[in-house]
Amino acid sequence: MKKFFKQKLFWGGFVGILLAVFIFTFAFMGSTVNPTLKEMPLAVVVQDEGVTLPNGQKMNFGKILEDQLKKNEKASIDWTFLNSREGAVQGMNEKEYYAAIVIPGDLSQNIFSLLSEKPMQPEVEIFINEGMNMTGATMADQVTSGILSNFNQQVQQNLYGQIDRAQSTMSVEQSKILSQPVQVRKEKLNQAGSHTANGNTPALFTQILWITTFISSMIIYTVIKKLEPGKWNFSAILSQLLGGLVFVASICGLVLWLTEGVLDVAITNNGEMFMLLLFTGLIFFFIQGALLNWIGYAAAPLIILLLFFAMPILTLPPEVLPDITRDWLYSWIPFRFSVEAFKDVLFFGSNPLENGIGVLGYTGLAGFLLMLSAVFKPERKAADQNSISTD
Repeated sequence: MKKFFKQKLFWGGFVGILLAVFIFTFAFMGSTVNPTLKEMPLAVVVQDEGVTLPNGQKMNFGKILEDQLKKNEKASIDWTFLNSREGAVQGMNEKEYYAAIVIPGDLSQNIFSLLSEKPMQPEVEIFINEGMNMTGATMADQVTSGILSNFNQQVQQNLYGQIDRAQSTMSVEQSKILSQPVQVRKEKLNQAGSHTANGNTPALFTQILWITTFISSMIIYTVIKKLEPGKWNFSAILSQLLGGLVFVASICGLVLWLTEGVLDVAITNNGEMFMLLLFTGLIFFFIQGALLNWIGYAAAPLIILLLFFAMPILTLPPEVLPDITRDWLYSWIPFRFSVEAFKDVLFFGSNPLENGIGVLGYTGLAGFLLMLSAVFKPERKAADQNSISTD
């Protein structure tokens, strides 16, 4: 037993497993264990023209709500006040807002009509941008619904005060209407739909591509190093690139067939989806190839750890991430841009490649150039070459 506990492998493994626990605890829980909402972008459109009461008093409930939101502005919400319903919808289609509240021009007029013989039920709209992020959309739904619930209570108390001052009576129908004077109509925009893993398919496509291209990169790199264990040359690089194209194209075709044909994932445009899968897969292959060509097999743990640290945050809105995660990880990881591109195709009906290659494309281009530049690496020592050949 003494010999057992004197083994360096035992104590080295013990320290290694503690280090692994430390790394993976922070990777999987560090950014998600206590999500706190900060500066979630929401829009408000106030078009209420107000109303003049019989006693000459002017009332504008839309303006009252707007003033309250501006006065009680919290760090958790970033309100944007717009002039039109169309502007709010356009902003959500461009992934600027998680939700929008639209106050119509006749709100105050219809509210006070509830006290007349010809009541007109006032209505306020809430738009929820579901495709932007399912978790964020749910939070935005809760925030906007809570605001309009409180607003409804204020309107109700005001109308009760009007009835009390006029010393009039209410009919049964009026009592029913005044229980919720302002109707709230919700509409979901850019819906995720069914068979989308609760809107998380963009993150799942990203993870699948990163893992499968990593395995491909390792296979191709190993084959090349066995055939040409010394200095990189353009022939080896060209073989690596062509092999990667074959692997990635096959991966993308199979992923598209399995997800749509077998798993019934809602994909509206197969052509655009395949091109985006291929584009993203090649970008990932270039990034991984650059690391392998310059660092060697030591790059493999870095590639895996990057995914482990990124996986928990890919399905969360950036507004709930800790500042250190958002600034030092989320702001630059390639997965973030991949997820956004897949959202465009799957939920927003747009092709992200129409506007250029974007940040993800330039990152891949840098990886491609680094792969090529491996031909300028100093040649390994003979001992290292012999070691590779022996393997």
